[in-house]
Amino acid sequence: MKLAFSLAAATALVALPTLTSSAAAQDIFKEQGGISSPLLSRCAGKFGAEVRAADSAFPGLTLMGVPWMTIERTNQTVNGDHIVATVTGIGAHNRRRGEIVALRFRCLIDDKGDAASFTWSELLPERHEALPPATVLRGTAYYAPKTPLAPGTELRVQLFDRAIEPPALLTEAVVRSSWVEPIPFGLLVPLDMKLQGRKLVLDMRIALGAEVLFRLKEPKVLALDTLQQPIDVSLEEVVVSSSVQ
Repeated sequence: MKLAFSLAAATALVALPTLTSSAAAQDIFKEQGGISSPLLSRCAGKFGAEVRAADSAFPGLTLMGVPWMTIERTNQTVNGDHIVATVTGIGAHNRRRGEIVALRFRCLIDDKGDAASFTWSELLPERHEALPPATVLRGTAYYAPKTPLAPGTELRVQLFDRAIEPPALLTEAVVRSSWVEPIPFGLLVPLDMKLQGRKLVLDMRIALGAEVLFRLKEPKVLALDTLQQPIDVSLEEVVVSSSVQ
């Protein structure tokens, strides 16, 4: 399945210099387990908290990371908050009737690394608004053992090319939902990205901040001729061993 869309503003990830204003600010751009930047998670958390406040059993929401988001460093004050970065990008919002609505978002990050503001708008076909041209990879994530997950827990999905070393991140997404298992997910692969000659693997984890709760035992290898088929994966609980000293 392919979606023919256009949204040029959300097709690049901008590398940022490390901030020096505080120790907390120095860490907010660093890679966090399963996502290229923790800012994507912070923005998803702000969005999810607002949606959950209106509907505690909301079906789900997705924010796209690399290569669909842009992170820009800034230095401004907004409503009394010192804003050090602006994250813009695309995503989707699931409705209860099964409809998936595309969206664009803008997220303001303060000097503590928190999302101070999250604004979004639906992309309306009648206004000729839609997502960028992409091939859609859809699937379902199961996790065991089934257990209630705390608010703020999210599914992080990444597609890598393992033909090179280190593996190259091709696309990623963060999914938040009411945590009814299994969890549906979707990835957008740019339509102009050549996949021939690549060794595609899917990595996935369920995490709460920096803590990984469930993860694939091994990255799942994807064949090019099966990308249009639904992808089912099973995540295993991560057990942290403790040593007695």
